[in-house]
Amino acid sequence: MKQNIFLLLLAAVLVLSCSCSAKEESSANESSVSTSSSDDSAADESSLSTDSGSSPEVKSPSESTQEASADIGESSGISYTVTPDDDIKTTSSSLISPLDIGSWGTGAKYCTSDGTYTNVPVRIVSVRRGDDVSKEVKELCKKYGSVYYTEPEGNQEYAIAEYEIDLDKFPVGEGGTLCDITASITGEDGEMIKLSNGSYWATTAFCMDEETYYYGGVVHSMLAYKIEKEVESYIMTLGEFGETQAYVSCS
Repeated sequence: MKQNIFLLLLAAVLVLSCSCSAKEESSANESSVSTSSSDDSAADESSLSTDSGSSPEVKSPSESTQEASADIGESSGISYTVTPDDDIKTTSSSLISPLDIGSWGTGAKYCTSDGTYTNVPVRIVSVRRGDDVSKEVKELCKKYGSVYYTEPEGNQEYAIAEYEIDLDKFPVGEGGTLCDITASITGEDGEMIKLSNGSYWATTAFCMDEETYYYGGVVHSMLAYKIEKEVESYIMTLGEFGETQAYVSCS
């Protein structure tokens, strides 16, 4: 009897022992699966973050401006920077005492960055006109998309005045400045030019480079304007109306 009781107790201990071992093994397996799944999920998230979550390098405005300015003002098909042969010495001028072609005068240029006028040295280097020049103006305006070009009418032709402007002391601002200068054509008395048929005529010139920005230096560029073929002598004024202007005798 005692022996049977002992055997029953031994069997119960063995059953309990096996049950505990099975539970520990099951728990260990679950822990392994959970750890592996967590590691795989973390790896996937890391991969996704690396592939699609990384942000592109963002440059500061100053860095972007500096990079953009590297290509600005180098040269265009119409204007480019030059080094004068001698020191720039300006001469005052008027309708009574205009400048000769090649002489430096002073004209006011409008600054868009601060809304002020600044006097800059400017001069006409050469003037040319005729049928070939008219074709040249048309081709250049078409190539560079000028909005100011109109076909010459009647007895008109185009002229090109090549000029130089000193921008070293001009407040160009962060975006630079165009090399343009306001210019107009009048008679030698400052009034409209009287033609042989009794009519009166006057015109303005436009800078042919409307897209190149500069940060200083002396820039060589071109002004274009229509003129009556019979007109041989006239005055070109350089500078904003009502401000400082340079008067140049063209003949």
